Amino acid sequence: MEAKGKTTVSTTDRSRRYLREVRSELKKVVWPTPRQTLSYTGFVVSFSLLVALIIMGLDALFNLGLDHFVR
Repeated sequence: MEAKGKTTVSTTDRSRRYLREVRSELKKVVWPTPRQTLSYTGFVVSFSLLVALIIMGLDALFNLGLDHFVR
């Protein structure tokens, strides 16, 4: 038996509704300017390089310490 008042919604209808809602939400997004994007990208790359250098330095320091400990 089917429940009263229950309607079936096809996958296609749900997909269309989802895409419509996505488009609606994307219109509300405040996108950064090209200058802001470049600035943010530069910060991320610089910070990533800094962290990589710190990790590389710590790795070299620990390797040096381990070499002295093993000898």
